[in-house]
Amino acid sequence: MEISGEPSDRSLKQVLNDLRTDASLLVRQELALAKAELKERAGTAAKQAALFAGAGVLAYAGLMVLFAAVVLGLIAIGLVAWLAALIVAILVLFGAFLLVQRARRSGKDRA
Repeated sequence: MEISGEPSDRSLKQVLNDLRTDASLLVRQELALAKAELKERAGTAAKQAALFAGAGVLAYAGLMVLFAAVVLGLIAIGLVAWLAALIVAILVLFGAFLLVQRARRSGKDRA
């Protein structure tokens, strides 16, 4: 296409054909760009998920060590080892039960 003020000697058919070709190319390029952006976002999300998983594993391990420390603390104040472990286990299971009940109530409120 000519930008100058001179008239072009291309036919309308040629102009429309060029327009169709250019539009098709533009659509293909936009799709390729969208694919590339999605790949980048997926890679970032996967990396973030892996970091959260690692943090979760470490938090779980830390919690288990904390429970062991509570058991050892109870033993140090004079409780028998099996009783100290039983007390901690019952408290942990009770906490889990309360969380499940709260989650169930929360689910019923939304339904």
